[in-house]
Order: sequence, then C-alpha cells, then structure tokens
Amino acid sequence: MTCAANSRIALALTAIFLTTGSASANAVDARVAEVERALRPAVSIIGEERWTLEERMRHYGVPGVAITVIDDGGVAWTRVYGLADRESGTPMSEQTLLQAASISKPVAAVGAMTLVEAGTLSLDQPVNERLTSWKIPDNDFTTKVPVTLAHLLSHTGGLTVHGFGGYAAGAPVPNVSQILDGEPPSNSAPVRVDQLPGSAWRYSGGGYTVAQLLMSEVADAPFEALMQRAVLVPAGMQQSTFENPLPAGLLQKAAAGVLPDGSAVPGKRHTYPEMAAAGMWTTSADLARFILEVQKALRGDSKLLTASTAKSMLAPRLSDYGLGFGLPKVNGEAYFGHNGWNEGFCALLVAHQSKGVGVAIMINANQPQLMEEIKRAVAFTYGWPGYVEHESRPIATSVLDSVAGRYRYNAEQVIEIAADAGRLYLTYAGDLRMELVAVGDNRYLRRERDSAISFQTGEADQRELAFELPDGALQRHPRIANDDRLPRELLLADQAAAALDAYTRLKDAGDEAASEDYLNREGMGLVQRGRLDAAIKLLTLNTQLYPTSANTWDSLAYAYLMQDNKPLAREHYRKALTVDPDFASAKQALEKLGE
Repeated sequence: MTCAANSRIALALTAIFLTTGSASANAVDARVAEVERALRPAVSIIGEERWTLEERMRHYGVPGVAITVIDDGGVAWTRVYGLADRESGTPMSEQTLLQAASISKPVAAVGAMTLVEAGTLSLDQPVNERLTSWKIPDNDFTTKVPVTLAHLLSHTGGLTVHGFGGYAAGAPVPNVSQILDGEPPSNSAPVRVDQLPGSAWRYSGGGYTVAQLLMSEVADAPFEALMQRAVLVPAGMQQSTFENPLPAGLLQKAAAGVLPDGSAVPGKRHTYPEMAAAGMWTTSADLARFILEVQKALRGDSKLLTASTAKSMLAPRLSDYGLGFGLPKVNGEAYFGHNGWNEGFCALLVAHQSKGVGVAIMINANQPQLMEEIKRAVAFTYGWPGYVEHESRPIATSVLDSVAGRYRYNAEQVIEIAADAGRLYLTYAGDLRMELVAVGDNRYLRRERDSAISFQTGEADQRELAFELPDGALQRHPRIANDDRLPRELLLADQAAAALDAYTRLKDAGDEAASEDYLNREGMGLVQRGRLDAAIKLLTLNTQLYPTSANTWDSLAYAYLMQDNKPLAREHYRKALTVDPDFASAKQALEKLGE
C-alpha cells in the first residue's frame, strides 16, 4: 500500500456509529473504545499487551472495516472505519455496501426453508424431480442416492466446485445453466456429483448454485426478487440485495476490494451470478438483523421461521455444519454463523445459539485474520460464554531440558522443540517459530492456535509430543534422533534429488504425507504465512510428483506471484493451462497479468 493510501486511511479512521437500546451514548462509546484496543491472537494470555484496531488495519493493509455488535438480544452498536475505496479516498459509511461472499449461503438457506415451510419445496425430495431447465446429470452415485435439497444446503450432496471467482467489471456474465455446465462464458468447472450423496461433507458452492436454480424455478421468480420478498424485507435488511451485477443506483454505494497481495481488484469489484453461493451485497448492520431473526426463531418469536425449522437448521449433519450454517463450539458453548471470501472482500458472522450475543464484521480486503482478531476483542469485551483467558506459568529448567528435541510429525515433516532463555518454542521445518506458553501442569498453548499440547511417555519410555484433539484424544508424535533427516528437511536443505526420491517412495507406498492434496495444502499454508522460499520448494516438488495436475502448477505459479516473480508466475500458469486448457484459476490469473 502506498504512503498516500496510508495517510488517507489515517484521516478516515474517525468512526461513524449508530447506537440503539437504553444504554447511554457514553457507555456505548466506552465499550466501543474497549473493543478497539482489545484485538488479540487465538489464545488470550492474561496480562499480555493487546493490539488496537487501527494498528491491525495497517498491519494487514485493510482499507475499510464495518462492525455491528449484538448484545442482550439486540444491536448494541455499529461502527465503520477507514475507506470504502482506497484508490479514490472515499470513506466508509453505514450505507456502504460490501460483499457478504459465502455468508450469502445461510441467507439463501433461510430463503429455501421458507419455501419448505410453505410446502413449495421438500428437504428430502430429489431435486431433479423439481428442476426443469437443467438437471443434475445422472450417474452411478445419483442412481443409488438422488441429491436432495437437504444435501445441497448441508454440503453433503457429493457435488463439485468449492467456490467461484466472480466476473471482472465489463466481462461477460454467464447464466445459471452455463455456470452449472461450465460452459462459456463461465469461468468455473461443471457442477457434477462425483461421490455418493449423503456419504461425506464437502463444501460446495456448486451445490448452492443448484439450490439457487431450484428455488427460482419452483417460486417462478428471479432469485434476487425471491430473496428480497422471502428474507431481506421480513428481516429488515433494507440495505441488502442479491442483484448481480449491481444496478447503477447502488454502485455508488459499493465498496472497492483489495486482493491478498495488497493490489486493488481490477474494476473495483467482481460480479457473482452465483448469488446463493456468493452474491449478496449488504452491511454489517443488516447481517446483524439477519442473525437476530434467527436467534428469535430459535426462541419461537420470528416472522421468518418457526422454532422447529430454525433448530433443524442448526442441527449438525455430517460435520459441524447444519443447513446453511457452520456450528462452531467454544469450550462446549454452541455458536452458529459463517465466514465469507470473495475477490477483494471478506466477512464474518457469528452468534451464540441461546444467549443474545454475536457480531457481524465486513472488510474490503482478503485478510480474514483481522476479522478473527476483532471477533475475539468483542467476545472478551462482552464476556461471551466459552471464551477463556489463560494465565501463563514459568517452566522449570528440568522440564526445558527434558522435552527439547526433534519429533516426527508424520512421514515427511519434523517438529523441533527448542528451549531458549527459559521458554519453549515449537517449529515445523521451514515454518514460523511459535512459543509454547505453559498454562497448567504439562499443558501448553500456542498463541496462534487454541489446541493444547503436552509431553507424554510412550513405549520404552520414549518421549512423545502430544496434541489434544477436539474429542479429548491425544495425537502423539515420537521423539527422533538429531541425525534422522525427514524428507521435508532434505528438501529445505536443497538436497532436491534425495528429497524427490524420499517423497516418491512415500507416494508409492500410498502415504498421505506424499499426496497431492496434502502437499498443496502445506505449500499454500506456507504462502499464507509468508514463508515463500519454503513454499516454492514444496510446491515445485508437488509438480514433480504430479506433473499432470493443473492444480500443482497453478499453486506454484501463485507462490511465485506472491514473491513478485511475475515471469515465473506466468510460465507456470501457462503450464497449468497446457495440462488443462480450461483450468479457471490459471486463466483468470493470466488475464490479471495482462495476457
């Protein structure tokens, strides 16, 4: 970001706010100020210095933020910060429209459930019996188990296409049938069933696009008009719309997005005809109104849904996901919500299932970590159930000496535990060093993650590093000798031939640690954490192991792009298209690079 842009943000950081309820303006201001200086990492340690919202906006390069806090069953306050459009210097306002991205899904799911309550749709009827202009292509999977609306809303239908990239300003926009079949001008793959419906949870924006078509056809109305009538108006979401592209009258209120590398979205924003999956434009205040309506429904006091319907939407299916909503738990306390990511925009929505607390956060940048930090600031300021601060304890020298060493994470990766100046640190090979903070007897936490770590004794008195899983079980990792070099270490030490040979043996043995998906996740995680040299080495190896996968070349190209090595990024994006001429991500990236 330029110095001029930073200056404009500094000038615009005067918040605009709206308060409701009986609390005095001074009391609300005090709470707001407390939130603004209470941002923190995933694990909160008592007595440690917190971050301010302004400094974290600068840290992440986020131009604009909108926050609405729910407390005591109502909207406590809304405030906006910074710039709606970094390039023009336009400040954020309460009326600035931002993209809700995947938070469109729970709103669309509520719309679908209004049709179920009206008897227009059934959760368990095969959707192909109701679709007319397009149908899910039949295959061996759908013959055994037809796809239903419940499958679509819970991401259990076995449908492909995780998410969508949208369409740049001025680009042709496909209709829904073209999107579902992956036909031009669609830039995404066809939506198809490639695993047995009901057998597993897999996130699918493609499934929600099928639901969009289904809802529109059975209601005999454009999807955006149906959602306006069925959800947005009854919930009081007066600033919201599913219209894509935005009509001219609303464009002047729309924010401009910023990509992960800090560059502006070309043309300011993308269009998302995949409306149910990603297409809603809204404000944080309107998102709060939506979540309040769901909380009311759970109490049997909603004009949108009955209590039984709301409860069924928050019943977990094959994962911690219901019908349209994620269902996170914080130390046993049940919450619900959703996150969203579109090109240049991110959003977060979370609320407690039985207590009247929650928050809606929207930003015009792809920096979701900032939203998590804001969420935690709100949660601790308002004393949300399940959120706990930990007290750090000193670590005895004898413990430091006994646990330091190298531990096998899996067949390719090592974890080093090091003692330094009375403290313990954990490092995955090639990654960032993280301090282990003692919070109990043989119990440690990393500030970056809330999963507990301990040190155990295994067979033959062997020392083990143990991660505590959500169900309380321990994932154990044995200590290994200092000269026992694992494949990741060989790779990072530039022993490329030895590393490739080691990974090839793992691949031939069917080990998950040499699978394409695992290596891609590891490599992209390194990219996100700024470990670009290590990421490029790992992603390059993935192309060597899986040269016929366009995705491996695309991921490597992205890593080079994040390194600002555009020539090599172009070269590897072209390689991805040589493998698969229709690979959407590579095509979009090359278009942005001027090809």
